[in-house]
Amino acid sequence: MLSRVADSLYWMGRNIERAENNARILSVQLIQMLESSEEEILANHDWKIIFEICASKESFELFKQLHGTDTVHGDAIIQHLSFAEGNPNSIANCVRMARENARYTRTHLPNDFWEIWNGFYLYTQQARVSNGSKKDIQYFLQQMKMTSLTAQGDIESSMSRGVAYRFIKIGKWLERAEKTARILNVISNANGKNEQGRPGENYYYWRSALQLVNGYEAYLKQFPPLMDSKTVLSFLIADDDFPRSIRYCMNHVRDAIHELENGKVTKYSWEMYASLDALMDEFDEVKIKELNSDELSAFLDQFQNSCNEIGRIFAKTYYLVEPVTLLGKDGNAGFQLQYQNTGARSFMKYQIVHTNTFEYESAVDQSMNTIRLKPLTDECQRLVAYRADILPASLTKEHTDLWGNQVETFFIPEQHFLLEVKTTSVVSIQRSPFIHRIDYSPEMEAIFHSELFRLHYLAYLNDTGYTYLLPHQVQEVIDDIGKVENPVQFAIDVMKYLFEKFTYNGDSTNVDTKAQESFELKRGVCQDTTHVMLGILRAKHIPARYVSGYLYVGEDSALRGDSATHAWVEVMVPGVGWVGLDPTNNVEALENHIRVGTGRDYADVSPLQGVYRGGNQKLDVRVSVTLVD
Repeated sequence: MLSRVADSLYWMGRNIERAENNARILSVQLIQMLESSEEEILANHDWKIIFEICASKESFELFKQLHGTDTVHGDAIIQHLSFAEGNPNSIANCVRMARENARYTRTHLPNDFWEIWNGFYLYTQQARVSNGSKKDIQYFLQQMKMTSLTAQGDIESSMSRGVAYRFIKIGKWLERAEKTARILNVISNANGKNEQGRPGENYYYWRSALQLVNGYEAYLKQFPPLMDSKTVLSFLIADDDFPRSIRYCMNHVRDAIHELENGKVTKYSWEMYASLDALMDEFDEVKIKELNSDELSAFLDQFQNSCNEIGRIFAKTYYLVEPVTLLGKDGNAGFQLQYQNTGARSFMKYQIVHTNTFEYESAVDQSMNTIRLKPLTDECQRLVAYRADILPASLTKEHTDLWGNQVETFFIPEQHFLLEVKTTSVVSIQRSPFIHRIDYSPEMEAIFHSELFRLHYLAYLNDTGYTYLLPHQVQEVIDDIGKVENPVQFAIDVMKYLFEKFTYNGDSTNVDTKAQESFELKRGVCQDTTHVMLGILRAKHIPARYVSGYLYVGEDSALRGDSATHAWVEVMVPGVGWVGLDPTNNVEALENHIRVGTGRDYADVSPLQGVYRGGNQKLDVRVSVTLVD
């Protein structure tokens, strides 16, 4: 699995859990407002607590300044915490981010899950009604909770327990543990400031803590209805059986990582294990009932910081995008947010119409043909629809070749003067710029130089007739860009070198031109620069493969390519996977690049091959790539 896909799954789990938690907290507060009398609570103080749990103390002060009053209005806070676009932790924003994450990774998720979550996302767009009644708001919050429970139930009941499932679960349990610690911390501080307050306030605050984490019923079944602060804290921090206790959540995080690592502690994962074990040891060492309020607050602050640190180490271990951590004025870690640069995560949908028309000088019979025109489906690209229309009409038989490409064959026995093969595809693509952010670590270097890595990718290390370059040609490039110290950076430098040195010219080469010929010419089309780049990388023992597909060139685009198919290179980066580089345009292959086939060179991915009995032919190729809204 690509790390960018794992990142989306991980944050989908966190955003779903965060949306559900915030909905439950607001729902509990609305109910308590109805149940409590003015003598029991101060509404303004309670809303400050809720704001601090769902957002932050600093954002609460800013919220009051923006509204120009020291009096807190519950309706305004509900709207802010539920729907405000400027609040990254609002329910609507969490729903939107989870939906975008799910959209990026639909091939890894059950179809029912997408329908459930996308349906609720569309509902939230209509539910943004200002000054809604308490009844309408409560209905929205209930729908949010039920949607989350239904969506997570679908994952549990129909999703294979593979890598994708583990990343979703780790996100969920980390988010839940952090939220429980945050609730306890805020409630503990609020209760500590009111220890000399009116009778019953202690009961009220710790009952609220249990309700906010949905643990009130579970607590009463295990303990008498006496809200002793130490007993409540022990239950929510260290209980082994309650699914929202901190210990329970972190145990599940460790179990999921254990499954990801197949039960082994490696040089990749030892820091992850060490930080988890250190956190778990604190539960064994700390005697909660012996802590005073200040010590307890310090412990919960430290846990929140430790939980955020685990999230950071987890991202580092599995090459995820580093989270954005909001810090409070006291320096303690606050919420971790998903990287918000939407430009770095693009999603595109295209329709491709590819027509090959053969006209023959004389009648042709017994035509046997093979086509590779069906786009691939993988973690970055999803084939939504595909159709092949052949004239004269013929049935096709499909198989997967050695390189994982979809191949269709057909036979036309009758005489014909014209053969038309028209394919129509709809493809959705999600890719994020990644290669420039890869930190080439010592672990990656060890894998790159290992014998196992070389043997596994041997097919993409050996040159072919198309890709072979003479030693002095390779040396010419090395003299210009330098030796291979970092294979990732070297591949980027080769791409830039070819872009600057080669002239794009469709008249100087043909489909049979070899790399060493086009290298001397310093000109050619995308196929030629791709073959040359493959020859250079393979000469320096870097696994690389040929990619055939289409290039979307919209209005005002600086991209250049054939009006038919396009070609580029994919480089194997240890621990990351295949990363596309387009030397024709000096760009990473992103959402404009639609992949149809991969192989060692052009011969492995030729769009149409065949044999027939008859005279000469004339070929006309037309390709249309349009962006689908």
